[in-house]
Amino acid sequence: MYLIYGGFIAICLYGLYLVLSKLLDRYLAAKRDHTAALREQNDILKDIVKSAKPNDDNYPTPPTV
Repeated sequence: MYLIYGGFIAICLYGLYLVLSKLLDRYLAAKRDHTAALREQNDILKDIVKSAKPNDDNYPTPPTV
């Protein structure tokens, strides 16, 4: 009888392992996608800041006398 209970518990634990493994894989994939999106957003924001900063080229040159 204990063998049946032990087998049942082993099957339940293996099923729990499979479910948690799938959930972990989904979580890690979502986290990887989110990290890539944040890096891309960071690069875009750096480009925006560079274009928004005043450059020396934007100032008019003083007239030569």
